[in-house]
Amino acid sequence: TEGTRALIAIQRSILAAAKPVVVVLGGPVRAGGLGIVGAADIVLAAESVNFALTEVRLGLAPAVISASLLTRMTERAASELFLTARKFDALEAAAVGLVTRVVSDAELGEALETVLADLRQAHPQGLGETKALLNADVIARLDDRAEGLAELSARLFASDGAREAMLAFLSRPKG
Repeated sequence: TEGTRALIAIQRSILAAAKPVVVVLGGPVRAGGLGIVGAADIVLAAESVNFALTEVRLGLAPAVISASLLTRMTERAASELFLTARKFDALEAAAVGLVTRVVSDAELGEALETVLADLRQAHPQGLGETKALLNADVIARLDDRAEGLAELSARLFASDGAREAMLAFLSRPKG
C-alpha cells in the first residue's frame, strides 16, 4: 500500500506543481508510468515509443493511475486499452489524448527545447494560475478517490488471482 500511496502522491505533486511539468518519452511506457504521463502537463513522445496498460493480464486494475488517465483519454479509448492490455503506439496515444505531441526520435530533443523556450516566455504567476485551472478537476478526482483506489490496488495485489497471474507471467517462455 505504501507504493500505491506514493504513486498517488507523485501524480498529485505533478498536477499541483506551480510550474508546468513536461514529460519526454523515448522508450516503452507501462503500468504506473502511465500515471505520471497522465498527470503531466505536456507530453512529448518519440515515434518509436509504445504503451500498454497491462494490469488486467496480471489480475489487477489500473486503479491508482485511472484518476489522471481517465481525465486525459477519451472514454472509449480508455475502455478498450484498459480492458485489452494491447500495446499501442505513440500516434494512437496522441489521438486518444494521452500524449501532447509525437515527433521523430531524432527530433525529440529539439521539440523539448522548443516547448521549454515557449514556457520560459510565460510569467510564473500566469503559468501557476493556468495550471491550477487546467488541473483542478483532475486533482479533485484524485483527492476524492485516492483512498479507495489505494485500497483497491492493495487488495488486488494481495489476491490469489493476481498471484496466480503474476506467476504465470513470470514462468512463460521468453522469446
